[in-house]
Amino acid sequence: MASTRQRITNVRNPTLVAPPTPEQRYWRGFGHTQLVKEHSSVTNICFNPISPHDFAVTSSTRVQLFSSKTRQVVKTFSRFKDTVYSGEFRHDGKLLVAGDASGLVQIFHADNPRSLLVSFKPSSYPTHVTKFHPNNNSNLLTASDDRIVRLYDITNTDKALVQFSGHDDYVRSASFIPGTNLITTGSYDGIVRIWDPREDGHKPITSLDQNFAVEDLMSLSSTNLISCGGPSVKVWDLSSNKLIQEMNNFTKTVTCLYNAAERGILAGSIDGHVKVFDTNNQGNYEVKYGWKFGSGVLSCGVSPNNKHFVAGLNSGLLAIRTRKTESKPKAVKVPKSGNFAQVVRGNYHGESENRIINDKPMKQSKRLKKFERDLIAFKWSDALDSCLSEEQGKEMTVSCLEELRKKGKVRVALNNRSEATLEPLLSWCCKYVDDVKLVTLIADYLAIVLEMYPLVFYGSPILEETLRTVQRKVSQEIEKAKAAQVIEGMLSLLSVK
Repeated sequence: MASTRQRITNVRNPTLVAPPTPEQRYWRGFGHTQLVKEHSSVTNICFNPISPHDFAVTSSTRVQLFSSKTRQVVKTFSRFKDTVYSGEFRHDGKLLVAGDASGLVQIFHADNPRSLLVSFKPSSYPTHVTKFHPNNNSNLLTASDDRIVRLYDITNTDKALVQFSGHDDYVRSASFIPGTNLITTGSYDGIVRIWDPREDGHKPITSLDQNFAVEDLMSLSSTNLISCGGPSVKVWDLSSNKLIQEMNNFTKTVTCLYNAAERGILAGSIDGHVKVFDTNNQGNYEVKYGWKFGSGVLSCGVSPNNKHFVAGLNSGLLAIRTRKTESKPKAVKVPKSGNFAQVVRGNYHGESENRIINDKPMKQSKRLKKFERDLIAFKWSDALDSCLSEEQGKEMTVSCLEELRKKGKVRVALNNRSEATLEPLLSWCCKYVDDVKLVTLIADYLAIVLEMYPLVFYGSPILEETLRTVQRKVSQEIEKAKAAQVIEGMLSLLSVK
């Protein structure tokens, strides 16, 4: 039986790699990656519209405010009893709002986490969406798992201005449409609805079919709307209620959208990809650039000054990429006169008759650490915070803790602390509790913390989990000690003559 003859493969000459486009060079400029591990999934990222554009990261039971200059946490909003969702700034950057899994909505002053301005509970179900109006300072939009979207005036939150109750499933995305009075909502029933607050809240003025559970919405203009759900991103024309473009560039559910203005649209997915779509190329929405992360992307964003790109993953990692800043031109040195040079060298003494010459070499004083300066100044609490920072090594931290215990100032240093300020100490104790040399020191500090703050542990899942980890490690060390005693007994029997 004759076999089929294979076709001859055509010989192709090697081709050169296409040069990078200006857009690729721009997005590649986001380097200097910094990874921050959170306790839970990073569900929302929001940049402050006002310079220097610090960004709020929502994860677990807190909202952390990262500095745009140092990329470090500068403030923590932790007055929540359950998982937090949707930490958002107002358009003037003065207020920050967030809802939690208990349905509670809280509004803070953005510069002071302790300044709780408004607190109300629109529903007993989890509140996943809280957004301020892009222009009106007093309007706030909330969406809860009771399938109802509410519009509030934050000056009087006793009753909602309007309730939109025409959804058939959970509502996990909602937004104001700029330039209009309309509101858009996306539900897990796969329908994008457009509402007019001036009309009846039980029936939308129009509906758009996403075919998948709607995860996020974004308005490009008063007539263009983008929705994501399932593995696709859809662009709608609201003037005709028609689908303009559908992008099926993902293999799993698209979870978040972000408008990078003239640079395009960012979309993140559970498959770990963040892709940038071009909005300037005659409406083709082609992919210009992309990143691949190790786990699913739940939130992403770019700072208004195009300095930082931030992505939040479902593994709890926060990836921060920063663009390289242009080097400043060097200042031109102005030549000095000959007399000035002589003064600097020390050869010119002016009209003075007497000179005192000190030939003894100057001793260079050793620079003190920050916690050492705090200890000298009797700032016991500040010294404890300084020694627990990541900049200090293990030996320095132990020296400071021993000094506080020696002076009898442990209780003073631990006084008036919250969940956020107790966490570094407990994390350090959890890390080194298996060190035999530090067992006594760690046991003393943990005993004092448990005695002073018993109620804080009951209301904080983070501190409870850390304490359980310490207990688990101690149990493991006890088992190891028992096993070592058994082996020691066996060896002693063998050594008997």
